[in-house]
Amino acid sequence: MSRQRDHRPPDAELDPRSITARSNSNFLAGFLCLDSARREAMTAIYAFCRVVDDAVDESPDAATGAAWLAFWSGELEAAAAGEASAPVGVALQRAMQRFGVRVEPLRELIAGCAMDLDLAGPADEVGLELYCYRVASCVGLTCLPVLGADSEDGRRYATALGHALQLTNVLRDLRGDAEIGRCYVPATWLEDCGLDRDALLGVERAGHDSADGGVTKLCARFARRARERFDDARLVLRCLPRNERRGLVAARIMGAVYEDLLGRLERRAGDLLWPRIRVPKGRKLWLACAVWSGVKS
Repeated sequence: MSRQRDHRPPDAELDPRSITARSNSNFLAGFLCLDSARREAMTAIYAFCRVVDDAVDESPDAATGAAWLAFWSGELEAAAAGEASAPVGVALQRAMQRFGVRVEPLRELIAGCAMDLDLAGPADEVGLELYCYRVASCVGLTCLPVLGADSEDGRRYATALGHALQLTNVLRDLRGDAEIGRCYVPATWLEDCGLDRDALLGVERAGHDSADGGVTKLCARFARRARERFDDARLVLRCLPRNERRGLVAARIMGAVYEDLLGRLERRAGDLLWPRIRVPKGRKLWLACAVWSGVKS
């Protein structure tokens, strides 16, 4: 029993609201428009995704990260069986029972976070696509039953939007990830742009951030791919019935916030030395109101 306790993550006893309260995630902007039951379920999903991500990000070493992921994997299976014990697992269990939240996408999420333990990063574009699907699209797929949009086209929308959001995240955090030894840029993309991983630190510029420099080209490639995925999501959204489009308003708000963030990153171009870019709270609120009122599609 003591050995099992040693492998419990530090947030194993925290409730979903405490986990959500300490976060400044753009994911939370879409919760404002939900009724209390759906907001509670979305908070449980967010909290579970957060603790799984933190299992790797907050662990002192890879072995501990793997052990903490194993704990949350076990809690996920327990929730699916109606036997969860950790507060986050119990809340997720309620969401499963009330809204039919599926376990499969969350298994994929855990597998995606396990990829973070491999500091080598993706070898090619296929590896990047898989990572984006697991850590972002699968979060959206998990939320669809809560949002009332768990149709085939709803899943296509969640998949495309998830890719757009994660590509934007990777672009925003190029330098920050490099500083902790991580890289989500495919090795083939670095090679195409004439870069090595050290160039992502932004310190030895060597012309990489000039208008035709390698870092500038790399950032433009990420931004272009993210824009394509945002466009894909919009096209699918137009095919959805009105009730599903309304149900997805939380996801649409998050998409609007991230697309605004992408525009700010594009204006930064290849300069990696800027402070970490965020969308101001007032702007998030305006975007949420704009989506809710139907100003933005």
